[in-house]
Amino acid sequence: MKNLISALQNQPKRSPEIKFCSHSGPDLGLQRCVSNRKYAHRYSSGSAARLGPGLAAGLQSITALGVFTLLAFGGACSATVAPTVATGNADSASGDGGNSLADGGTATDTGAAVVPICTSTSDCPVSKVACLEAFCDSHQVCNLRPVVDVMSCDDKNECTKGDQCVGGACKGAEVQCDDANECTSDNCLPAKGCDHDNLVKVCNTKDLCQLRACQSGVCTTINDKPCDDNNTCTSDSCSQTAGCQFAIAAGASCDDNDGCTKNDACKFGKCKGVGKSCDDGNPCTEDGCDAKSNCVQTNSSKSCNDGDKCTMSDACKGGKCGGSPKPCADSSVCTADFCNNLTGLCDIAAAADVTACDDGNGCTVGDKCLEIVCKGGEAKSCDDGSPCTMDNCDPVAGTCTSAPIGEGSACGAGNQCLTNGSCKAGVCTGDLKACDDKNPCTQDLCDPASGVCTQSQLIDGTPCVTGKTCQAGVCL
Repeated sequence: MKNLISALQNQPKRSPEIKFCSHSGPDLGLQRCVSNRKYAHRYSSGSAARLGPGLAAGLQSITALGVFTLLAFGGACSATVAPTVATGNADSASGDGGNSLADGGTATDTGAAVVPICTSTSDCPVSKVACLEAFCDSHQVCNLRPVVDVMSCDDKNECTKGDQCVGGACKGAEVQCDDANECTSDNCLPAKGCDHDNLVKVCNTKDLCQLRACQSGVCTTINDKPCDDNNTCTSDSCSQTAGCQFAIAAGASCDDNDGCTKNDACKFGKCKGVGKSCDDGNPCTEDGCDAKSNCVQTNSSKSCNDGDKCTMSDACKGGKCGGSPKPCADSSVCTADFCNNLTGLCDIAAAADVTACDDGNGCTVGDKCLEIVCKGGEAKSCDDGSPCTMDNCDPVAGTCTSAPIGEGSACGAGNQCLTNGSCKAGVCTGDLKACDDKNPCTQDLCDPASGVCTQSQLIDGTPCVTGKTCQAGVCL
């Protein structure tokens, strides 16, 4: 305000057309407009720029208080009481329009500056803001300041109590809404105060013998917790802190549901009776007793042990225990493979020496076992009967091969049916002895050892001449 007054005093004197109005919010609650000709100056367009930097700054400082509002030219205060009249000091006014007001003059301004002016706090209206009081400040302007702390007040909040003024604000202690009821949700509404909503949940879990739940805001017992272990040899009870308890009822009569026992009684928490044994000593039967106390055995399929170290995967079948023979084959035909019943290990024995086998050499024949080993037989004959070839055998494939030798050399010396024999491309060729008897119904041959020609008749019916066949060596 001081800045504003200084700025106004340094401006050219003009007509009183600057206006200030009090807010209807957090202000002094003023309901009147006051005009002071001393600080009133012409403000024709509402532009702060035309007032000059000093006046504009002053106006901003007074409006920043949140108490007054600057109105543009021609505006009106929202007052309910007509503006009051104020007297001016010995200043002359001049400027736009040539209007002036002499010192000691009187001015009434229906569109004039609205500035609360006071000489003492009693001139200021009562504050309507809690914890703030009106007072006349050093600039003779009604202003607000905090009241003395701990003064009682009302912050209009039902969630606080013992409201007091603290530093100019009304504050209260928080209201505690806890109703100590686990079946309600406790809240506080500023307009209403404490509010309690019913919950739906399990409650009172400290009692281990009851099942309880919230119903309509009350923890209600639903049912007692079951503590039956279905054992006639225990005494069932419940402890609120420990839960279900099962005490052994020693000596109590009971029924073990075994038709082959009698005098059933509880012992160590279990029902047992005395009676005949139906155990047949067979691990592959289920032993029991029928309603007439007769022993009954039922075959089972459970695993077992047949006592034979040379079997594996033993299991019950048809009331007997047996397993699969342990494999001991070594894939050799020269050994008799077997499992040793004493050790459970595989062993071998020599097969008969006459047992045929394969020594892996394709160039031997008649291989036979000898002392668990396969021995090769005689060498395979690959002689093709030709003196003009070198004959060999492939041991892997077991096939015979012949390679030509002695090209052009003499051959056939032991063949009485060949003369002038020589080797050509692996074949012994020369002049063959003529043995043809001119009969189409005989086969003419020469005996290499003797050189004698022989004829043998062809099979009857063999075609000989067109339209004819051989009959008894004659073409008919």
